[in-house]
Amino acid sequence: MIVLESFLPPDIAAASEQVKAHFLKMIAEGQTSKWSEMCALQMPPGVKGTDRAVMQDRLNGQWLDKMPKKHARRILDDAKHSGISTSGRYYMSGLADKRGPGDPQAWIESSADILKVAKERNLHVSGIVDYEARETPPPTSKPLSKRLLKELSAKEKIYNPKADAKELNELVVSKYAPRHKRG
Repeated sequence: MIVLESFLPPDIAAASEQVKAHFLKMIAEGQTSKWSEMCALQMPPGVKGTDRAVMQDRLNGQWLDKMPKKHARRILDDAKHSGISTSGRYYMSGLADKRGPGDPQAWIESSADILKVAKERNLHVSGIVDYEARETPPPTSKPLSKRLLKELSAKEKIYNPKADAKELNELVVSKYAPRHKRG
């Protein structure tokens, strides 16, 4: 059996002798490897959008073993300094904001977490979970308030003593008002 174990799928190799025997019996009967594995383990294959598909090989921090030690340590340190518990969670960098591993919403426990963050941040995600970001209209800005226009015009008058009130107002708007579409 030792020679065969190197050819067994990882879940079968880690299972009991009874499961291994069942798997090998099905293979000997001509069944496919995937079907035999599913029947022997009595578990359906991972399905898109399920927590099993999201967290497979990630629950106990195994995902950190696949990266350089220094990088893994930095990710965990950033999370710890931000007060994030990483136990049973996986860091999904595609969900993170500029804080990276220090962003608590980037540490997920389930597929529901991915969907929740994608909706909140209007992110397009595809893969285990699919979410189409909604199109948002460009922001519109309000005109500068009369009070602010008056204050800034007074300051600009110091640098442009010959300008009249209309010219000062235009200068202030061009200099201080937001550049995107005004509505």
